[in-house]
Amino acid sequence: MTIDAVDQLLADWKHKLQVINQNLLDLQDLPTYQRLTMVNLTGITAQKVTPALEAINNLFQNFDLLVEMIDRASRLRQQRPNFLITTQQLAEIKQILTGTSIQISVAQTPLAQRGLLSKNELVDAITPIQLLEAMKLSFSSARDVVIEVDAAWTKLDTTLAELQKKVISLEQLASSLGQNSINELTQIRKVITSLGERVEQDPLGVSIDIEEQVQPYIIQVKTALDKILKQQVEVREKMSTAQKMLEQLQELQEKTVIAFTESQAKVTDHSVLQQPLTQLEIDALSQWLLRLKTKLTEGLVAPVIVGLDNWTRKVAEVLSATQQVYIAHNNLIQTRQELRGRLDALQAKALARGLAEDPTLTNLAEQAKLLLYQRPTPLNQANALVAEYEKRLNNRS
Repeated sequence: MTIDAVDQLLADWKHKLQVINQNLLDLQDLPTYQRLTMVNLTGITAQKVTPALEAINNLFQNFDLLVEMIDRASRLRQQRPNFLITTQQLAEIKQILTGTSIQISVAQTPLAQRGLLSKNELVDAITPIQLLEAMKLSFSSARDVVIEVDAAWTKLDTTLAELQKKVISLEQLASSLGQNSINELTQIRKVITSLGERVEQDPLGVSIDIEEQVQPYIIQVKTALDKILKQQVEVREKMSTAQKMLEQLQELQEKTVIAFTESQAKVTDHSVLQQPLTQLEIDALSQWLLRLKTKLTEGLVAPVIVGLDNWTRKVAEVLSATQQVYIAHNNLIQTRQELRGRLDALQAKALARGLAEDPTLTNLAEQAKLLLYQRPTPLNQANALVAEYEKRLNNRS
């Protein structure tokens, strides 16, 4: 190795030591590191942080070994000017900088470099570069643990506060729904409070407990309450629809009874045989809905939803049948009225054509009017007379 190469190697190591020293000091100055050295850690945090803190202490010790190695090499280099330095001296400096020149205990030796039978004693030596590589790994691991704890401490205060708010919100929801989840949620709120008391000593353990125990339980309770809320909204909507259907049926039933009564009084000789519902049938449907309302007040939401679905299907069928009865009987009344108007129009046409006093037409008109204005009207017979009048009028024309 040339003198220039030795000088360059020394310069490189001095630069490395400056960087190492700055990084170690920066790590040591972190508020989280300072906090960790002052707290009585427990649980998972203690299991991870204690070795990390020991590793950081070892980093400073190993740094001192590197500094001592560079100092030895620098002293040798400074003993002779360039033109007087011997090959043997260069070889000695090279041995310090690149050879197995650093003795280190087993406790300080990286696990990857230990043998199965290594004892707690000084090994022969390792090279500076081997020690540096081991320090890099140790620094990264220790730094990552400190950062992990810092992130946990930073996040936990907010997380615990949000969890408390969620639990209170779920308690209010459970209370409004009349559910017994309130006591369970009160217990989990106590657990959250207990976790908050552990944050300082075991932030990593608290984070795990939140993820594995608290969060899933809150999600489970929320899912159950959301399902109940959805059911209650659904049952209220179905109950409102059912009430409107009942009112619609009652209104239609009144119209149907009126149309039926009127058609029976005003028309005969028709084939409409449908009868309107009896009041007992309407009352039965009303009582059925009332029983469902009572069950709902008792908190039987799911059975009431099934009952409402059955009730709605039944009433929909009844509404359709009642509508048909109404239309059938109302059509009879309308037909009677239409025949009256039709006969008046035909007589007006006969007058316009000079046939108003035609004996045949006059006789047909008198017979038809007699039937159409009597109660009840033989509808088929009246319809036949009007049709005959129209036929003869058209023939005379």
